[in-house]
Amino acid sequence: MLMITQDVKGKRYEALIDVLFKHCTHFAFVEDRRRMEIEEERLAYMDVLTEEIRWDLIERTIVSEWETTRLSGDTAYQYSFHINYRTTQFLKEHGGSLFSWIHPELPEDLMFYAGDTCVLAVCSHEAFFIVDEAMWDQIKLDE
Repeated sequence: MLMITQDVKGKRYEALIDVLFKHCTHFAFVEDRRRMEIEEERLAYMDVLTEEIRWDLIERTIVSEWETTRLSGDTAYQYSFHINYRTTQFLKEHGGSLFSWIHPELPEDLMFYAGDTCVLAVCSHEAFFIVDEAMWDQIKLDE
């Protein structure tokens, strides 16, 4: 995996989402419980935010680690969704860049998977993402 510290914004972000749509089976993001003032209200906000893609939800699980983060004694909700036309439109409409997926406006740390293999994972608050080298060669965002 390569670590990239440059954000992917605007049209490049949309192009990246399109490439990931072609190569991935699902994506996920997290809601860190440490950042929730009132958990029930934040979960209700998440329900409203994801209403248009609720049928694409695979699962919501409680995790203490994900691709870019390990929590010590704390947990987060990880939401996993099928990747399809509807969910890619959701990702494009709600985020203008990889690093814009950050609390409080949006959930954090987008992750994209091809089967069980993570091909791209973002750590929004630390402003970096990791990407599979083969995928990075296909994306060619610097062109």
